[in-house]
Amino acid sequence: MTWATQAKEYEQGLINDLNQIIRIPSVLDPKTQTPQTPFGIEMIRALSQMEAFANRDGFRYGRVDNMVTWIEFGPQDAAETVGILTHIDVVPAGDGWLRPAFTPEILDGLYFGRGAADMKADLMSAYYAMKMLADQKRVLKRKIRLIIGTDEENGWRDIPRYIEQEGEPTLGFSPDGAFPVVNGEKAFQTVQLRFPSLSDGAYILERFMSGSRPNVVPGEAKARVQVPKGVDLIKDFENYLEQYPFLNGEAKQNGQTVKILLLGVQAHGAYPADGKNAGTYLAHFLSRYDFGGDARAFLDFVGVTIHQDVYANGLGLTYHDSQMGDLTLNVGVMRYSHRGQGTILLNFRYPQGVNLQAVITQVQRHLGALNADVTKVQAGMPPHLVPIEDELVQVLSDVYAEQTGEYLPPRTSNGGSYARLLKRGVAFGGQFPDVKVTSHQANESTPVANLTRTMAIFAESLWRLCK
Repeated sequence: MTWATQAKEYEQGLINDLNQIIRIPSVLDPKTQTPQTPFGIEMIRALSQMEAFANRDGFRYGRVDNMVTWIEFGPQDAAETVGILTHIDVVPAGDGWLRPAFTPEILDGLYFGRGAADMKADLMSAYYAMKMLADQKRVLKRKIRLIIGTDEENGWRDIPRYIEQEGEPTLGFSPDGAFPVVNGEKAFQTVQLRFPSLSDGAYILERFMSGSRPNVVPGEAKARVQVPKGVDLIKDFENYLEQYPFLNGEAKQNGQTVKILLLGVQAHGAYPADGKNAGTYLAHFLSRYDFGGDARAFLDFVGVTIHQDVYANGLGLTYHDSQMGDLTLNVGVMRYSHRGQGTILLNFRYPQGVNLQAVITQVQRHLGALNADVTKVQAGMPPHLVPIEDELVQVLSDVYAEQTGEYLPPRTSNGGSYARLLKRGVAFGGQFPDVKVTSHQANESTPVANLTRTMAIFAESLWRLCK
């Protein structure tokens, strides 16, 4: 029997367990954060469910500071460890879902639910790959550790804590990317702009809100505007939407107050070209009017300088590396409150050859009239590259080629996976090249057939690395 045939026998069990994980809304929850629940109570529920699976299936398991659960198979005293670095946290559901985001559903061969693509489905495929090897009583020389974090979508405070306490695996992969092997990952860094927000002029921008995470292309933007007497902004907004058929929204006017909602297309911030940034489009629409003061500067910067600018041309940061590709920019969060404080979060992904200070300097040089302080947010990550000649890259590439019938060379990703925390770590799966990327988007999904297809690739890869 082939690996794929053997994996297929586990499909229903995998789906049943995945359903339980998808139903847990494991989103960072400040309201339930305590020293015992560092990222919220739902994260603890999710880790406990994975531990219940491990207990049921006879695996060794443990927990680190209520941030990470590890599940282990293979000789306990093995000198070397193959790590599978995963996360069970997800981004908020957001708007635009045609079905409840945390109620899993299968329609037309697709499995829907928040986390179906990033990355609960691939977590369960990896878990079931271990389960299949254990059921077959495979004798390993290296041990396997499935390492499950809870803070990947936010501050990456989990896996570094695990490595500090448990040590770094000898080598490993993170199924939080795409096939084939992703042996290079660009640096990523969020830059924060803070500025005063005092409006004047014929039009007053009272409030502007778009985005919740720097690593997500905002799919929604809202604004409240005071307009001069006799001005009808609603018709202008309707005409603007007609120019851009991929946008939706509505405007409501009561006297001189206009409330605007604009809907774009949410996407993963690592690939901003896949989305339509609702925030920059709304700023672009408003920038044509007679706003003054800080509102004018804010709308010009967001709606003109960096609008539709995924390669940061307007910031003088266009850069291409022959091995790792282009620098990209996502405008993830935009906030403006009249007589308050304004904030913009810019998420950069850049290859080797670019440094953080150059990024900050160029942003400062292109602020125009925006009187902003520019700082980095938390610690970013430098570029990461594992040589193609490494055993890890070679084995994973060979398994993928043999099981799919197509060799695809290792490549670089804009996304950041936990693999970069290992000296010998790569991203590997579970996104197949012929599948549309829906990570961080509404109606996130993955083909049902790919659950065991991915499982089979992981199982053989682990076997070859450990036998």
